[in-house]
Amino acid sequence: MEINPCAEVALDAERYRAVMQWALKDHDPLDGSAHIQVGTLADEGWYVRHLGFGGRRFGDKQAAWNAIRELMGRHKGRWEQIALDSGPFSTVFRPDGSRVLYDMNDDACLYSYWGRRKDPLWERFSTAIASGTTSRRTETHSLFDGYIELVEYDDPLDGSRRHAVITACDPGSDYRVVDHPQRRRAEAEYEKAVYDNLDEDFPYQVCDIPSVPVDRRSRPPEGLTVLSSGTILDSDDLDAYKRMYLPPSRVEWPKAAIPAVPPAPVSGMTAEPRDWGPAEVKVRDVTPAVWGETDGELRPNALALATLPDGRQLLASAHDSAAHIWSVGDGRSVRTFSGHSEWVLAVALTVLDDGRVALATGGKDGLARLWSAREGDALQELEAHRGPVNSVAWACPPGEAPLLVTGGDDATVRVWDVETELDIRTFQVGAAGVELVWSVAATVLSDGHVCVVAAAEDMEAAATVHVWDATTGQKSHEFVIEGDGLASAPPKVAVAPLADRSFRIAVVAGSVVRVWDGHSGQVVRTLSVPEDGGGDVALAVLPDLRVVVAATGGRETLAWDVESGTVLARLRHEDNGFRKSVSLVARHDGALLLATGRENDSPARVLRLDIRW
Repeated sequence: MEINPCAEVALDAERYRAVMQWALKDHDPLDGSAHIQVGTLADEGWYVRHLGFGGRRFGDKQAAWNAIRELMGRHKGRWEQIALDSGPFSTVFRPDGSRVLYDMNDDACLYSYWGRRKDPLWERFSTAIASGTTSRRTETHSLFDGYIELVEYDDPLDGSRRHAVITACDPGSDYRVVDHPQRRRAEAEYEKAVYDNLDEDFPYQVCDIPSVPVDRRSRPPEGLTVLSSGTILDSDDLDAYKRMYLPPSRVEWPKAAIPAVPPAPVSGMTAEPRDWGPAEVKVRDVTPAVWGETDGELRPNALALATLPDGRQLLASAHDSAAHIWSVGDGRSVRTFSGHSEWVLAVALTVLDDGRVALATGGKDGLARLWSAREGDALQELEAHRGPVNSVAWACPPGEAPLLVTGGDDATVRVWDVETELDIRTFQVGAAGVELVWSVAATVLSDGHVCVVAAAEDMEAAATVHVWDATTGQKSHEFVIEGDGLASAPPKVAVAPLADRSFRIAVVAGSVVRVWDGHSGQVVRTLSVPEDGGGDVALAVLPDLRVVVAATGGRETLAWDVESGTVLARLRHEDNGFRKSVSLVARHDGALLLATGRENDSPARVLRLDIRW
């Protein structure tokens, strides 16, 4: 006799009378305690109810007793008569017609009451559900690889249309299937399951309920680190784990050369700024003609120039979908770099001691990625910040592998050892999501220490410039800048060392450019951007210790001699644009190369400055 395991007979409380009931004892530990009840119907006949196989009507007493013996034989264990109680039968067959088919954490489900037939029966149901149509889905945090689904399927036993809600937030330890005869009730159960399993520390990756927050990158909560292997570690144990268990980096990073001149203390300005400007400045627009023919959608988010040992110049540009490297001389596109899941916000180039060029990119996806500029190979990926990586910078301390500096929306500046992929310094500038790090810059000073500079801005539009000795971990300066139209654009910084062992720090904030002596913190020069809305800033050092600062503001890009405050070059752009980028580098022949970008510059405009004093 085959009894539909899910066809529960409808029993009106006034039209039936229970006679006897049994409960399964000494059953298999993986089974539930099944119940069987037998009774009479008011319209004559008998009924038999089973906790896992539902109920059925029978014409006479003998047929009912035959069914009871057959149902009891489906289980291992001992049946014991108990007091009449209809309560257990409503736990898996709910009054609204829904059924708890499977629950990994609770015996109160049909699967646990199916006895010897549980596995083949469940296989039929799971196959039917897998062949159904998924109409709604929520995906849990990637650490759990789970989901909550609403699936429409056909019952494999009677062919009726059912709507299953599958809650598998952690499929290895949490799996539950409930189905309904009506879509409306299944929708309500689906949404209840989604809300019941919300977790602020482990948010969903995907959810179709607009009011439910998601984190598509599934970042681990504060204090936990997830390795690419899936191993979860306390962040405090990460360094020790990597040293003990992870193989060394597959990338061979050359050590920076040790200079012939021994390290010397960092000094301040040796004299007041020279108040005379240049005798002559020749400015030429050397933008490659082919750039005017490139895709107009390549609007730069950030730019970075580099001079190679053979005299060639490269330009890196960050765009919404990818980063690019260009040959400035002929305008040729050297390489395109795609790997971030969201916008590329920052780029930085460094020329290694073996002649190779490395590119660093920062993305809105919270990652910093390292690339080989010539081959285009992806070298490393760093989960740099819990939020967008707004800026990246390189530093090459003598005798060591390069260091990468990153700044992001989580109010931190991090210094990375690219050989070990370890975060060797973390500088906190405020509360995450309140104080945003918009810009970082780095250089090596005369004493061999790495200087890191960062510009941050809080929700009240007060900008702060932080200066650290990253080698010792100590803060050198903190400059607070208020007003000056800060809300129009985030602050940006630059840093450059001088041969007299001093160094300069520049920031553009609102409509003002400031340049400090990095040792003393003394303001060397304050300059005005003609139009409010500063965008970016860059520094370069000429052979006679003069410093040139370039900045963008409004529709203009300007370059000044910091010593005298003289304007060396002025470039008027066709449009203002949301992103304003600038980079400045000294050529081997003493000239300066300035790259700047706006909405319609694809990827940039380039000026050459030949200055005679």
